[in-house]
Amino acid sequence: MKNKPHKKKSPTLIILLIIAAVIGVGAFGTFGYIHAKLGLMQNNAVPITGKPTQNIEKTPVPTPSLAPIEGTPDDIDDDIDDQVDLNKVTEEPIYDTDIIDENVVNILILGEDSRPGEEGQGRSDTIMLLSYNREANKAKLVSFLRDSYVYIPGHENWNRINTAYRFGGVGLTINTINENFGLDIKYYIITNFVNMQKIVDMLGGLELQVTQKEAAYINSSVQVNTLPEENGTYLLSGEQVLVHCRNRKMGDGDWGRTGRQRQVMLAFFNRAKKERSVETLTLLANNLLEYVSTNIDANTLIKLGIDAVFSDNFELQGRAVPFDGTWKYATVNGASVIQIDLEANKKLLQEYLFGNE
Repeated sequence: MKNKPHKKKSPTLIILLIIAAVIGVGAFGTFGYIHAKLGLMQNNAVPITGKPTQNIEKTPVPTPSLAPIEGTPDDIDDDIDDQVDLNKVTEEPIYDTDIIDENVVNILILGEDSRPGEEGQGRSDTIMLLSYNREANKAKLVSFLRDSYVYIPGHENWNRINTAYRFGGVGLTINTINENFGLDIKYYIITNFVNMQKIVDMLGGLELQVTQKEAAYINSSVQVNTLPEENGTYLLSGEQVLVHCRNRKMGDGDWGRTGRQRQVMLAFFNRAKKERSVETLTLLANNLLEYVSTNIDANTLIKLGIDAVFSDNFELQGRAVPFDGTWKYATVNGASVIQIDLEANKKLLQEYLFGNE
């Protein structure tokens, strides 16, 4: 490690940190206290209901009017004007689905990115699926690229996948992913990017390996505790980690950004596994809970945490969706999107999550 700035954080990291803190503390005899604190995260949880008959419909074939684009479009990371009346936006319920594999628990992790001055519900700028296979003791972290053009169920239209959260909250986001990719997600964890920055600083920073260009980009946004502008591993502050996770300016767009988020997740997970101080775990659990909301019950969180943090052979791997060779850049209504082969991605994703890979 070359220096000690502070750190930044990805939404997915939060779940494992919470789990690590909760499980560590529970193992040392304060289970009842932490169990009660975890219950507070479920206040106002989005309900799970049966799918209304009128919403049972087959996902339509992508509109053929999308015009392909050669190369990488300049506006691929820009926000589309959703033209939605935010006063009429309501949180939609999660539609219950049949469990695909009893050994696999799927949890959607959302990082809301409401910018200063933006009204209404923000977009889910980070969309990750944490899929844990109990039998294999292996977790897979899947990033859904925010510009993927998918069908938004119940709204009779197609749009970027990250607009589902803006239209109908975490419920519609889960329903959208389940509908398009044939999954069985019921659980979620959600936080705000501003809260993530606070959490990273609460932990005292996060060690990340960055390139010279990434360090220069971070320094251009954060002038305090600047990083050496060379390849290396550094301790980043919450503000620096936030800039790193949002970075789409390295020429690889959202592919690179989601990769950086998974990198942060792995670094955070490794940090959690090393933490064994009862006092620190108690403090983390107590402070983190106010920044996160979920519909996962306390017992499930604790069990997942024990499996993940205290198992010597636990594995964590990740990738992005869409898969290689299953997408192309296209334009719709004057805006650039990622047009994906839904059937191919559905098949490949299910094989990745439920297969032996």
